[in-house]
Amino acid sequence: MAAAWGKKAVGKIDRAQFENDELLKSLGNQLNVDFSKYDQWQRKERVMRPPAPKKKLPQDSMTFKVGTVARASSADSTPAPVPRGRRAQARYEEEKRRQKEAVEMLEMRLRHAKQASDMYRKRAKELVDMNLSIAKDIEADEHEVQVEVKRLLRKYEKFRGGIATLNTNFIKELSEVKCELEETKQSIGIKLAALNKELEEMDGKLKAKQEELSVLHSYKDKEYPVKAMMISNLHAELESVKNSNQEDQEELEHIINTELSKYDKERIQLSNEITKKVTEEAVALMHPSLKDMALQNIVMGKEIEFHKAQQVDLKDVNKELEEEIRVLLRHPKSNVRLQLFPEFFPKGEKCTPDMDVILDIPKQEWLPI
Repeated sequence: MAAAWGKKAVGKIDRAQFENDELLKSLGNQLNVDFSKYDQWQRKERVMRPPAPKKKLPQDSMTFKVGTVARASSADSTPAPVPRGRRAQARYEEEKRRQKEAVEMLEMRLRHAKQASDMYRKRAKELVDMNLSIAKDIEADEHEVQVEVKRLLRKYEKFRGGIATLNTNFIKELSEVKCELEETKQSIGIKLAALNKELEEMDGKLKAKQEELSVLHSYKDKEYPVKAMMISNLHAELESVKNSNQEDQEELEHIINTELSKYDKERIQLSNEITKKVTEEAVALMHPSLKDMALQNIVMGKEIEFHKAQQVDLKDVNKELEEEIRVLLRHPKSNVRLQLFPEFFPKGEKCTPDMDVILDIPKQEWLPI
């Protein structure tokens, strides 16, 4: 788990930002560490070691302290005797100059070492902060991944249950479909046998029709033209007979109509004579008072018919008069108040809510002077 975490953290580090870092350039490849092993950075228990015995420095050893070289040498050692002679004096001056240069070089190296140490401490602090932020990001990502994995596992459990249910239903439906397929095959086989039988019957009928068609083709090619000629001749004869019979039929119908009209007239005349004779005989057998009553009834019937016709005419006249009265009532001259007091009844139209109001106010115009 730690190795995977380290690889993920190293993958997130952007090395482009360190390309221009002088400190990292001076270190070179010393930071190319395998982050898959964290044993060297794990905290271990401190092993208590016995104190080392103090070493006695020889008296001839020389200690260098920055800024206190002269005092230390003067305090710890006795002043060297000043050599006499030019050569000894030159050697002494040369030795003193070399010691001074060594001290300056050591001070300069110490200053550079101090600066490098400060820079390393600062860089170490930055790297620690960066590692801590990366660790926090990794922990947050691990938490999110853990939540997502749990969700996916729950989803997988649901899907696995659904898949098992689907497999069970599929096996059940597959068996049902296979049974239906067998039944369908049997029914289709029965229908197919019936259709084959019908096909054989239709083939027999087709052969018979083809034979009839061949007979008809032979008839059409051989006997049909002769028969068609005979039919056309018979049609011409039939038309001539119809034309000749048409004149005879019209003459016969005219005679029949004339006789029928004559017989109708005779029938009507005979019926009137019989009716008149029967009526005269009935009237002759009636009492004189009944004759007068019958005569009055006839007269009254005629009068009733006349009055009915006159009543219809009067109704029509009344309708026309009512319409004329309505027109007269709507006419302004029939309004007595308007005729008597025309100033109180202006001729203008009444203003309704859906009409526009137009003010026609007369303006005073000055005469041109």
